[in-house]
Amino acid sequence: MSEALAGVLVVDMGGSVATTYCAKLFADYGATVINLETPQGFPTRQLRPFTKGASCDSAMHGYLNADKKSVRLDLLSDSAVAKILSRADLVLSDGRADLSEEIRLRMDISWYGESGPYADFIGTDAQCFALNGMLRTIGHLEGPPLIPTGYQAQIVGGMTAFVGAMGQVLAQELNPSAPSLRMHTSIFEAMLCFTEVGAITAYNTGLESERLGINRFPPTYPLGVFPCKDGWIGLTVLTPGQWHTFCELLELNEFTDIYLFQSAVGRLEAVDLLEPLICEKLLHLSAEELFYRAQNAGVPLARVPTMEELFQVDQFVHRNAFAKIEFSDGIALQAPTIPFRLFQTPPSFGGAVASIGAHTHEFFDHD
Repeated sequence: MSEALAGVLVVDMGGSVATTYCAKLFADYGATVINLETPQGFPTRQLRPFTKGASCDSAMHGYLNADKKSVRLDLLSDSAVAKILSRADLVLSDGRADLSEEIRLRMDISWYGESGPYADFIGTDAQCFALNGMLRTIGHLEGPPLIPTGYQAQIVGGMTAFVGAMGQVLAQELNPSAPSLRMHTSIFEAMLCFTEVGAITAYNTGLESERLGINRFPPTYPLGVFPCKDGWIGLTVLTPGQWHTFCELLELNEFTDIYLFQSAVGRLEAVDLLEPLICEKLLHLSAEELFYRAQNAGVPLARVPTMEELFQVDQFVHRNAFAKIEFSDGIALQAPTIPFRLFQTPPSFGGAVASIGAHTHEFFDHD
């Protein structure tokens, strides 16, 4: 089976989580991706956590950059760089690169776009979460809200950029005489797909929602991650039918037909009564067993594995959700694979991570 994007050339000059994730999606489906790096390498090489090898490689960089070529920009002549860029089907940038070369397609991915009140801000993932209203209602009643760690905003930005860029790459393939095009993706605007309804309600009505505490997300209850006898379970109980079945699973049948509890809002109003009983029942149940019983009964519960359990979850194994990433010093780790699959032209899983400048010699001028 051939690779879906074999023959496509993508050049990444940004080196951010957003640009490298966008390029990763191209690489996983067979495109050739060239990282044009400085002598210090892409910024992603400095992101924690690091492997235990002597070279202390970034695990995050490895996840984002398997099966890509690394080229030292400072070791190439201007003509060699121009040749790479002119041959590229797509050039990715963080928006700050001053590129005078003729480029067929260019996608810039920045925090807040080229214009608007935040255009000059130095962005962060947490900042995007705060601005789209996701932090205000998450966390304990006392103190500040909980701030998610990691790089989710940049991942979403990279995915959004991939969708737009992929459409234009295909358009250029179908019409080679199409004019060159510069595109721009705002990470913050991409993150607005996760904007909580509370933020919109506050904007339209002036009514601000309150933080109710852990595992309390109005208007739905129960909703959240709860401890079981041997692990954790994610609960989302919405409809009256789901509530009936959920009560049966937990042997709380006395609450099945109470009128107030037929709606999620009604259950939230009685949270001080229901939550201690639900938590007590869950602590006597196996998370894995409860997950399969709920699945068979049509209730959307989700088993939440610990880090130790993650690689043994049956559906993850079946779907190749993780694959081996190998570094040049012999260190290897398991990392998530691509989140969507084509079956006639499947993606690659895992791969090797190039050291800085490992492929530079392939692009020297030979005139």
